[in-house]
Amino acid sequence: MTLLLQALLPFFGLAGAGYLLGRLRHTDPAPLTDLCLYVLMPLLLFVSLVRNPLSGGEAALILGWFALMVALASGLVLAAGRLAGWDRATRSSVLLSTTNLNVGSFGVPVVLFALGDQALSQVMLLFVYSNIAAGSLGVYIAAAGRQTLLQALASVFRLPLIYAVGLALLVHTAGLALPPALLASGEAIGKTGPLVSVAVLGIQLANIPLRGQLTATLAGCLALRCLAVPALGVGLALALGAEGQLLHLLLLGACLPSAINTLLLAVRFDTRPELLGGILLGSTLSSPVAIALVLAWMGG
Repeated sequence: MTLLLQALLPFFGLAGAGYLLGRLRHTDPAPLTDLCLYVLMPLLLFVSLVRNPLSGGEAALILGWFALMVALASGLVLAAGRLAGWDRATRSSVLLSTTNLNVGSFGVPVVLFALGDQALSQVMLLFVYSNIAAGSLGVYIAAAGRQTLLQALASVFRLPLIYAVGLALLVHTAGLALPPALLASGEAIGKTGPLVSVAVLGIQLANIPLRGQLTATLAGCLALRCLAVPALGVGLALALGAEGQLLHLLLLGACLPSAINTLLLAVRFDTRPELLGGILLGSTLSSPVAIALVLAWMGG
């Protein structure tokens, strides 16, 4: 129970404050999102990888889990779409919701609150993997094949996260010893990123229109996204033999909701944004239940 309160109470407090800010003040989340993506998160990623470098085995296991989860979830969606007779736009919308995890504004803070600083390197690497997938596969899915995967992949290099990883690897390869005071300052500044991103999540949720209508398609998509996909992620984490803190990270990762930014892609490419908005809202509201179960299991 202590772990549950420690992980979820700060999250809900900040997200609730952001939601009220979005509803009452109609705050534009774009400047805060840019601050997180271009300054705070890359800085936190760099410092965490320099201070706590991951082994090749850990990095490979996280990548393997994420890649398998995306591949198997995609196969599950395509099979369900074929059985249900979904059109291309519906399939693309559901694929966007299942292959893009909200690691930045949901996963990083929850893992930080639940597992502490020692898990920062691991969750930040998962954040990088998810951003690469969102910037390449996500754009490709939203465009419904109108762009090549290489064209979509180019968007990844417009964000500094990938460069933060490269710079951290360069520091280790060159054997550079950065001043501890500099790293401590960078970590203190970077750690505000997950906190700001939770408030941004609340603001973004306030901007999602509530249709008030649960269609059969939406109900089926929610069952797929909120039940089948998390169960798939948990099963993969256990099947891959993850242990200790890394297992806890992947279990929490399996419970993460769809990324908010997928809604922007759906609007841009007209890929049933109203359906994706419903899935996104439903997965965000249901994720704490799954996370609470995982935290209770971890605490027990």
